[in-house]
Amino acid sequence: MNNVPGLTVQRTVPQIELHAQLIGTLDIDPATNCLVVRMQVSVFDESRAIVHVDKLVDVAWPVGSTIGIRDGRPALLDPTGQTVAHVGDEVSVGGGWVPTTKADVISCTGQDHVFVGHHPERL
Repeated sequence: MNNVPGLTVQRTVPQIELHAQLIGTLDIDPATNCLVVRMQVSVFDESRAIVHVDKLVDVAWPVGSTIGIRDGRPALLDPTGQTVAHVGDEVSVGGGWVPTTKADVISCTGQDHVFVGHHPERL
């Protein structure tokens, strides 16, 4: 991979910690080259049958988070430079959905809501 992916990072520490939990696979959005969490959601198709589809979630990672190449693969790094998880790893992130205007972030993927995350970890 020649291009290190981008990511959405919080500019300031949020005043409150949201308590939802996002579980999925650390991935790269092919349309934007941004680090995201891929999760499966169930939706109704046009015939009203339930189908499972992938949803790419733009996570606003904690202040100081970065991306680096570790073991030849992109990895999410914590503020101290330690590897949190590699692309392809299952992860858990605490937090919640917030409009980008209230989260004080610029969404890497261009979405108008991000999952403001805290305490990401590899499962």
